[in-house]
This record gives sequence, structure tokens and C-alpha cells, in this order.
Amino acid sequence: MERREILKWTVGAVALGVAGYAGLSVIRRFVPHPPKKILVKEKDLPTEMIPVKVGPEYFLVRLPGGKLLALSRRCPHLGCTVNYFPQKNLFICPCHQSRFALSGAYLSGPAPRGLYPLKWEKSEGGILLEIPG
Repeated sequence: MERREILKWTVGAVALGVAGYAGLSVIRRFVPHPPKKILVKEKDLPTEMIPVKVGPEYFLVRLPGGKLLALSRRCPHLGCTVNYFPQKNLFICPCHQSRFALSGAYLSGPAPRGLYPLKWEKSEGGILLEIPG
């Protein structure tokens, strides 16, 4: 095999690899991922004294009357991680200052809607949260 032929095969193989990687990246983006399940233990659930529990990807809120609400920390505007400010009793996005009530309802800012509610179910020793993939 001549040098020119080896170079041609090598360039073709690299081009095919790059095209395959790009194609798989596009497909991966549009194929839904399975939801992540997180167990929150009973002792870590919010109470009426401390009504908000902040997790890495979620908020758990104990509403008046005892109802438990699970919300995503991802801002519906651009996906930034929303923070809880107990002194104001608000959720505020650090990127563009969208504000949300403890119920997750939209109050102000560029976000198009309130915080996304998360599915949860009672489980042995706590609750099982479902975080979309």
C-alpha cells in the first residue's frame, strides 16, 4: 500500500468517526432519558417549623395545612438553578431575577411560567422523588 492510499483511508476513517459522533450526539439530545429517582428520608422532610427543604435538584415545601409539594430547582426561563431566600420567603433565579412563590407560582421576571412540579410518592422511610431526565 502506498503512502497516499494510507493517508486517504486514514482521513476517511477520521471523517466517518466525526460524522458518527455528531450523529449520535444529535440523537442523544432528542431521545428522552429515564427519570432519576431520589429517596428523601422521613427525617429530612420539611416541617411546619422549617417549611422548605433544598436539595441539589429540587425543593420540598410543606404548605399550610400539611400538604407536601415538590418543585424543580431548574428555572423555566433558561434552566439556571433557582435559590431559596428564607428571609423573603421566595425562590429567586440568580441569572435574571425571576421570582417564584413557595407554591412555585410565577411572580415576576422573564420566566414564562412557574417552577415545574415534580412527581413523588410515599415510600418506606420517606418519599421517592422523580426528577425528569
